[in-house]
Parts: sequence; structure tokens; C-alpha cells
Amino acid sequence: MTSLDQDISGIQQEKQVLRDNLRNRDFSTSQANKRAELLRGQADYKHARQIFVSPAPALQQVRVNCLLDGKDLVMPSAGLKEGFFLFKPYSIPFQDLPFAVTMKGAPRFAKKLRQADVEELQVDLLATDAVAVDSLGSRLGDGLGFFDLSYAVLKTLGALTEEAKTAICVGIDQRISATLPVTPWDVPADMIVTEKEVQRISKACGHRGEIFWEQLSGKKIKKMTPLWWLQQNKV
Repeated sequence: MTSLDQDISGIQQEKQVLRDNLRNRDFSTSQANKRAELLRGQADYKHARQIFVSPAPALQQVRVNCLLDGKDLVMPSAGLKEGFFLFKPYSIPFQDLPFAVTMKGAPRFAKKLRQADVEELQVDLLATDAVAVDSLGSRLGDGLGFFDLSYAVLKTLGALTEEAKTAICVGIDQRISATLPVTPWDVPADMIVTEKEVQRISKACGHRGEIFWEQLSGKKIKKMTPLWWLQQNKV
């Protein structure tokens, strides 16, 4: 094990301790909806034509809003196994929207994207949730790393605009004063959206889109269609 691997292992252990202490905080649907409306009022959201939103239940209203507001919605499949789905606005009956933008609804109501389709995307804004976020915009996720990996894949395939921003939607109590530990692939927030306010990070520090292949097993790569595309391109 290299010194870098040892450092990363230590950071991952530290993160898991924090997750265990913070993960069980519960927030109501009304709070999640307030965050969705605050994000909706931001210029980055209003000007965005294509928005990537994580499939977390707490972001359901964000996903619904995107389609109601005439924006293309990009959502990852479960575990990135099938890559990404694209929802087109005004193509889904209003009463079906809440179900359509879930993991179960996506295969029925959205288009599963091929590599060429992903390469044509121009995502302006990416929204996700977190277990916790600090004042520097560092995010503590669920430990699976799918948001950071989605960001890196989209970046590598040219699917993000140069000015693409990241919005982390969390409960007010999920903002912490301590500085969170970060790994090299962690994507920072450009804005933190709570049910009470939006904080913009003027100089978000963190990694911006490289895939750390040495940290990915061959088995993991084969399970995730977008990684398999990129791996084949590397050979």
C-alpha cells in the first residue's frame, strides 16, 4: 500500500465515523420542498437548460421542478449500472411526475442514454444532497461516491458546460462548523441550499472531475456502463 493509499484509507475511516454520528438526522418533506423552492429562485437554476439531479428522495421536488420549468433533467441510474437517464420537459403527464422522477419510474418515463447521447449533453447545474457540508463547500456523502463519480464521468465525456455549478441541498442542521476531511476526487459545492438560505462559496476548493482509475476495481468498472465506455476508450 502506497502512502497515498494509506492517507485515503485514513480519510475514509474518518468520514465513516462522521457518517455514523450524523446520518440518522431526519428532515421533513416540507423542509425539502423549501430547499427546492430556494434553489428554483437562483440565477444558476433559472438560466440552466440541463440539470443533473441525484435520485435521493429528498431531491424529488427539485427533479419535478426541473421538468415543470422546461428544463432537461439528467438523473443517474441505480449505482450507475445503466448510466444516465434523460427526462424531457412537458413529456410526462402532470399526475405522473412524482413517480416518473424516481429510480422505479425512470426506465418507463425517461430515455436511457448511450455514450453518444451523453457526449451531446451540456449540463449547467448539478444538484445533490449530503449527510453534512462545511463552510468551505466540502461535502460528506453516503460513502458510495456515485455523485463524485457521475461528475467525473460527465466531465470526461464533455457533458458539462465550462460554467457548470454544483448545489448541495441539505437541512440547516447538516451544516457543520468543523472542516470535513476530503479525498482527492471529492467535488465541492458552489452553493449550499438549506430551507432557510442559500450560501454561495466564492472559491470552492476541491477536485473537479478526474477519474482516479487506480482506486476502481475491474469488477466495479464492469458494473458501471459509463466507466466501461471510458475504460474501452483508454485501451
